[in-house]
Amino acid sequence: MTFKAFIDSNEGKKLMDKFLVKYKSSSRKVCLSDILQFAKSSESEVFQLSETDIINYRNRLVSQVSSKSLTRKISILNKFFSFLENQLDGFINPISKGYGSQTKYQVDYIHSERYQIDLDKWLNSLHLTLATQQAYRINFNMFCKWFSRPYKDISADTMLEYRDYLISKGYEDSTIWLKFVAINSFLKYQFGVEKALKILSFKKLGLVPPKKDKGYYQVLNEDEIKRLLKQPDKSMFGLRNSAILWLMSTYALRVNEISKLTYGDFEGERVKGQQKLWIKDRKGKAGQRANTAIILSGNALKSMDDWLNVVREKIEISDDTPIFNQFIWNMSDECLELHKSRIKDKKTLSIRAIQNVIEKYVDTAKIKRKFKVTPHALRHSALTLLAKAGVELVDLKYLAGHQDISTTMIYIHSVQSYNDHVGLHHPLNN
Repeated sequence: MTFKAFIDSNEGKKLMDKFLVKYKSSSRKVCLSDILQFAKSSESEVFQLSETDIINYRNRLVSQVSSKSLTRKISILNKFFSFLENQLDGFINPISKGYGSQTKYQVDYIHSERYQIDLDKWLNSLHLTLATQQAYRINFNMFCKWFSRPYKDISADTMLEYRDYLISKGYEDSTIWLKFVAINSFLKYQFGVEKALKILSFKKLGLVPPKKDKGYYQVLNEDEIKRLLKQPDKSMFGLRNSAILWLMSTYALRVNEISKLTYGDFEGERVKGQQKLWIKDRKGKAGQRANTAIILSGNALKSMDDWLNVVREKIEISDDTPIFNQFIWNMSDECLELHKSRIKDKKTLSIRAIQNVIEKYVDTAKIKRKFKVTPHALRHSALTLLAKAGVELVDLKYLAGHQDISTTMIYIHSVQSYNDHVGLHHPLNN
């Protein structure tokens, strides 16, 4: 006889009434409903119910009810099964009686409300940019889906197994390193530095850090940048892209810094026909990211004015409105137009969209290089050209938003030319 058939039988109904009599009427309805729900889902014989039946029941409900409701349902079943053990010869409660054992029948940690709370508290404590927070979240979610148990069960062996799993899936060394950076950050937050070090050691795991950015040596020359800047047309789409290209090629802004710019970042008044624009939350260690300002002038300011003058006629502007907006294809008119719903919701232009802009114009400008010309390559190109023009290192550091001047000094590598290099000035070399 199946468990459902048993519950529907006269004997089952009598035992059910006997079990429910100790509950108040309101609680009685809830208990009865939860037991009948399980009975309806089970096809096992009443004397052959097993832990697998409970886990399968949990898996069916995990996306339908809250973790609190699922905990209640398992608890009620446990009480009813314990009651049947004393009433039916040969019946064994399929739910373990060990202390805390019911947690494995409840919602998986990664699907629980507790997990979301832990995740949000951890990420908010790091003071990272939104993009970095998202990367940490993705990498830690991937680990938790693989681990499928509460974080308190994580051990050094877990880290070894996960490393081998990532290797078996073909992930590159640099990607594996970054995934463990996210895990390490979470462990330090939850357990403290000392315990986290015992669980996760980058050295013992033999993890290989990402190679140094070769982009410092991947730069365009002045002629190539000029060709790139000529590519956008005079449409709204072209005006937006032109302003983006000028900011990258002249002021060496990072792609995420351009994406986050808002109208409130402009200072109110112009001085000598120039406009100050604040770049906020720049890259660097938490708590050490100073806001810096650039002063727009010349062609860069003109390109920005051309874009802002036309866009202000189309949308309402507030301080938190992003400067650069997304476009959408109008099917009826067969043209690109501003994505007004995204603008209304203060959605920033995606990093991928800016990358697409660069790729599009590099192609039309017929710039051929052995390396891929990325937004960051434009940043490196801008800083290198400024260094060649004789801009002081301290000013270059400020513009780049570097915390360590040794990073800025990398750009000096290409300042030398055949007309004026250090060897020409050595007294013994003349």
